Amino acid sequence: MSTTHSAGETILILGGDGYLGWSLGLAFANRTNKRVVLVDNLIKRKWEKEAGAKLLVPMKKPEARIAAYTKIYHKSNLSFVKVDLLNKKAVSKLIKKYQPSVIINAAQQPSAPFSMMNAKNAAVTFLNNIVGHLNVLWAIAETDKNIKYIKLGSAGCYSDTDTDYLPLEKKDFTFTHKGKARKIMQSFMPMQATDFYHQSKISDFLIDDLCAKVWNLKVITIQQATIFGATIKENNDPSKHALSARFNYDAVFSTVLNRFMCQLVIGHPITIYGDGTQKTGLISLSDTVENIMRLAKPSTKVVPGKHLVIHNYTHRLSIEEIANLLAKIDPTIDIQHIKNPRKEMAGVLNREVEVHGAINKNTSKLEHELAKLLKFTRQYKANIDESIIMPKILWDKQEQDPVKKSSVLLRPKLPTMKPYQPLRSIKSQLAVIRNFMF
Repeated sequence: MSTTHSAGETILILGGDGYLGWSLGLAFANRTNKRVVLVDNLIKRKWEKEAGAKLLVPMKKPEARIAAYTKIYHKSNLSFVKVDLLNKKAVSKLIKKYQPSVIINAAQQPSAPFSMMNAKNAAVTFLNNIVGHLNVLWAIAETDKNIKYIKLGSAGCYSDTDTDYLPLEKKDFTFTHKGKARKIMQSFMPMQATDFYHQSKISDFLIDDLCAKVWNLKVITIQQATIFGATIKENNDPSKHALSARFNYDAVFSTVLNRFMCQLVIGHPITIYGDGTQKTGLISLSDTVENIMRLAKPSTKVVPGKHLVIHNYTHRLSIEEIANLLAKIDPTIDIQHIKNPRKEMAGVLNREVEVHGAINKNTSKLEHELAKLLKFTRQYKANIDESIIMPKILWDKQEQDPVKKSSVLLRPKLPTMKPYQPLRSIKSQLAVIRNFMF
């Protein structure tokens, strides 16, 4: 069962205990013969306890999950090491030891609500996301500039930027000031956040650009859209759910579609923050893993000194469109609009996003991935704690708790629909979703 690896055949995945990091580790280990090393300090588990978050499927320690991988796939190329990225000396030692060809950094405090909970969490978010990231770049620059560094960014960096187009590269911009035309030469699209988490991601992005240029590094930033889903092909079968990714459904760490899906399954009203017109990029966990694996291949060239930016998404939908999509699965479900605990821009421009050629923008897979997620969530319905779904963290600290207003609709309920007829097969579920989307 042992496998021999040489230098250059190793991939380091930082944040390997996380939702995306673990999924990437499984996929790289099973689909290639490379040595895959998961790196994490396990701090997310502590944050979840502090925030009262729970997982849909209980998650064992990394070593136990890796043992399950080895037992199922009869491969020994996946391992775990506990390292805190805030320890620069430990990061350098890690890179020198494993001599990776690729480092994927998905290590981050990933929650906007967590970052807005209190001053301590805002500072923790900046420290973890920015300083840890900077330590990795310093270590790469001092150790091996040939390493391809793939950094997980966020499409939310543009959450407060009202634009009709997001280019991948730097552009020349013109504007008018006091009646006179002015220019900005070779700049990225201005980024504006609405929370401290996304503000940290803006800093990450600019640090990537600086370090790539100054140190002649091979850097890719993935401006990641909202990911949904629970499984990839390595852990989709019920017999392999011991390998499942972390699945948050609470109001602090969950993504909107995962949260909506859990509400749907337990018959809880689907709760939309505000009027629901705010849009988000959307992509499945499976598509995200496949796209990042493609970026890690030698065939995806990164010019040293040139910061390569990737927009990773397959759909752009409003929050209300996402809710209505799920309501097509169960027409009896209630959709409620509650007061928005966040401060989100109501943009007026219809945004077009430029997509890199390495990204597979396969829009036809959405229906299949939603059906997979529905089946998985229903299987663990008994684990859902309804009490942690509704938001309790406010952007404006003087506003009233939105949970107390959750029964007051900001808009009328949807018209009464015909009685719900249970969908008896995945095929019929797909047909309903297909008719709605396409």
